[in-house]
Amino acid sequence: MSKITNKPQIGVSACLASHPVRFDGSFISNAFVKNECSSFFDIHTVCPEVEMGMSIPRQVIQLRDFGDDIQLVYSKNPEHSISDEMRAFSQNKLKQLPQLDGYVFKKDSPSCGVYKVPVKSNKTGMRTRNGIGVFAQEFKKKYPHVPTEDEGRLNDMGLRENFLERVYAHYRWRSIFSAHKPAQAFRDFHKKYKLILMAKNNAAYRQLGRIVSQVNEHNFAQQSEDYIGLFMQAMSKIPSQGHHINVMMHILGYLKNHLDKAEKSELLNWFEIFRAKRVTRITPLMLLQHHFTKHKISYIAEQYYFSPFPNELMLPGSNI
Repeated sequence: MSKITNKPQIGVSACLASHPVRFDGSFISNAFVKNECSSFFDIHTVCPEVEMGMSIPRQVIQLRDFGDDIQLVYSKNPEHSISDEMRAFSQNKLKQLPQLDGYVFKKDSPSCGVYKVPVKSNKTGMRTRNGIGVFAQEFKKKYPHVPTEDEGRLNDMGLRENFLERVYAHYRWRSIFSAHKPAQAFRDFHKKYKLILMAKNNAAYRQLGRIVSQVNEHNFAQQSEDYIGLFMQAMSKIPSQGHHINVMMHILGYLKNHLDKAEKSELLNWFEIFRAKRVTRITPLMLLQHHFTKHKISYIAEQYYFSPFPNELMLPGSNI
């Protein structure tokens, strides 16, 4: 693990950051990259096609299925595969990048696309959406626990918030390794993510708890490796209203000796309004926070469930 920095480190396809590197020399001014990423993250841009030596403008490349293998080829010269060159470049480039906490890839790109990239059949000419860009594939192979998204999917509010949750979780995880007592920092990390994990995957929370219960300064390296894969997998889940309400009921238990009947009834009513999707989760959470502040109960202050990432990154109508 590399040394923790002041901000999460994000990789971004260069064309999304207004770099004119697309095959025709154009670029995309992506609002998420321009506004949120530039303010809250350190951005590391990569255009694998240009950086491996391809020109601007350049021939269009594509993923092509030859039956037993999918190759990266020039669309007008499909017999000329550049898969090996792209793979070698990618492996070398990834060694040069700092430890990243997330990556925003260009949708549909044969080099950078990370989900459902078009693949053309060499036999039939038909296209299917089952591919992954060569650079993106090498990235996920080297960093399987680092959150990835494409700019298209980030237009979905739920997916964007989930991505931000995971980016900040990975960033906080990296800070453990520079702590004076990493095993204690490990236990504190798990404790602060308790409510988020309960909402996302309660079974995984219990399994992760068993790993944490065994950690010490001597076995920290192995236990942390066992932990992070399951943790990031659990974090990728978007909880339902019902799962959130289960967590809110758990939180309510900490207030049972402090609320009168009317206050408890008000909270339960807001839980049901949230279940019916008439308000977002922020409404009952703010009311819960009010009571914790009023009664000076510090438990909630350390829980990332109420603030998984900076409030400024929350969208209007946010479910966080």
